[in-house]
Amino acid sequence: MLKLHPKTLFVGQNQVFLPNCHSTNDIASQYTERDDNYDGLLVYTDFQSAGRGQRGTVWLAEPGQNVMMSVVLNTSYLSVNKQFDLSIATALGVYSGLNSLGVQDLSIKWPNDIYWQDKKLGGILIESSIREGKLKSSIIGIGLNVNQRDHLPERAVSLALAGYNYSRDEVICALCEGLEKHVLLLKKGYDLKQEYYSVLLGYQKERSFLSEGVTFQGVITGIGERGELLITSDHSKKKFDIKEISFCF
Repeated sequence: MLKLHPKTLFVGQNQVFLPNCHSTNDIASQYTERDDNYDGLLVYTDFQSAGRGQRGTVWLAEPGQNVMMSVVLNTSYLSVNKQFDLSIATALGVYSGLNSLGVQDLSIKWPNDIYWQDKKLGGILIESSIREGKLKSSIIGIGLNVNQRDHLPERAVSLALAGYNYSRDEVICALCEGLEKHVLLLKKGYDLKQEYYSVLLGYQKERSFLSEGVTFQGVITGIGERGELLITSDHSKKKFDIKEISFCF
């Protein structure tokens, strides 16, 4: 496998490619257990048999057609209560990476799914290790549909189906570049929330949600300190964690 060449300082400069594996996040974790000096390590594969998504879902893709990658980041500068800031930075990194390729009509669905015209294009799973009240390192798992055209889940889309023709490796490089840009901004202390709101699906717009089996109308008004979704509905303010609410399409 030829080495990828993202235009970055550290994200993706060290690479591990596996033709297949159970999960790139698990492989990346094995490296962090051996040594702390893996900041920016990229692990990617043609196929993973046990990729994970938010809410404990399994993420599967056709071999060689999509992005299945993980990046190790040193996040020791972040306190535990700032974990959602990392989620914001990574989601914006993926968004901006795709945008740099010319992909339009993108949005971020809370907390960090990537959407194209109300269809899911990809998702992010962050797994962090903690030491003395601070993050030690974080593994950013990214799954993105690139060239797969068949057997996608309902309400999912790929770049190919959206009319974009890119190789998977081009997309991986763009994601590394976008991710590094926003992680460095986070490390420098920039507040990325307003940029996040500017591309957040449904922000300040009335839409339907489902919670505890009940559908209701509401408006996303912001994000709480720990990443909760803030919604105004029937003139009252409500706060939801990831497993407490779903979007209706």
